[in-house]
Amino acid sequence: MTRRHREGPLVLDLGVLGVNTKGVARVLNELAPRLFALAPERYRAVCTPAGRPGLRQLGIEDRSVVIRRVPGAAWEQVVLPGACARLGAGAVYSHQECGALWGPPLLLHVPEDPEIRWGREPTTDLRERTRRGYSRLLMDRSLARAEVVVSTAATRDDLVRNHHLAPAQATIVPLGVDLDRFRPADGGRADAPFFFTLSSSDERDRTELVLRAFGRYRSVHGGRCRLVIGGSLGDRAEGLRRLAAELGVSDQVELPGRLTDDALAGCNTRAVATVHPSSDEGFGLQPLEAMAGGSLLIATRSAPLEEVAAGALILWVDPTADAMAAAMGRAEDDPALAERARTQNRQVAESFSWDRTAASLHGMLVDLAGR
Repeated sequence: MTRRHREGPLVLDLGVLGVNTKGVARVLNELAPRLFALAPERYRAVCTPAGRPGLRQLGIEDRSVVIRRVPGAAWEQVVLPGACARLGAGAVYSHQECGALWGPPLLLHVPEDPEIRWGREPTTDLRERTRRGYSRLLMDRSLARAEVVVSTAATRDDLVRNHHLAPAQATIVPLGVDLDRFRPADGGRADAPFFFTLSSSDERDRTELVLRAFGRYRSVHGGRCRLVIGGSLGDRAEGLRRLAAELGVSDQVELPGRLTDDALAGCNTRAVATVHPSSDEGFGLQPLEAMAGGSLLIATRSAPLEEVAAGALILWVDPTADAMAAAMGRAEDDPALAERARTQNRQVAESFSWDRTAASLHGMLVDLAGR
């Protein structure tokens, strides 16, 4: 390996900025400025035109290469490694589902094993089946070539079981939380009590289940709380409004749409409880942010979330409307639960830090570039 390669820039793959609005983009928005701050002269980013506003907001546009967006497979296997070669990169950090099979040493951050999600979401869509086939064909080879980072032991174990990954090849680096933004509110809970759930157009969020549970809670338990469903719902919003009308709770359900981080923090901290019924988790960033705000959680079990939330006060429920409705009733009837969660869940969240996450990844990238 040449001296130029060892001392080449450390490249961040930010190709999802402006395209992906869910967890991966949120993680990169937290990590990119922290990594650049650790070694400003060493880092470069590769992004698409859609992500340029994000680069500007993060303050790293002048240290970035912007390349026209191409389909995912071409970006992973051609465009990104080609850009790294032109930069003389020492190592590259990426969240792509299948990392490049050539190019500089690769630090591949795997949020979750896609096989878990695909097993629960069979599809007949030709495009989606083709994409899954591509991933299944190349993922094992990609993992074998890369230095792998996962956020939980549960994800590591999934990769070991499904993709023949050696356990020692995966390093667990937990994600972080913005403890200044997501913190218990000084004024406590809202005067008009409500439950909060953060949703999206992804069916894994089980928003219809939450809405049905809320209908049961209002009719069977006689509850007085409202339900706030935050997030960009896309085409699902109209269906949720129709369901709310069928359940007779239209006047008690709010759909404010996409929330700023500050608005999200406010919803978490002032809710009677935050409802998190996701069917799959790679880490549990959304419930961790709720915990940092001192929110009581109503959640369905998943191995990653149980790992991250160990020691937190959570009302664990089966993924049924009756079970969730009962937990809503319990949260409303026992205010002491919320007060305990305010302290207990905040303490658990304080063990997670974006600065520590960035420092760990930086050390791994420097080590990779020096091999």
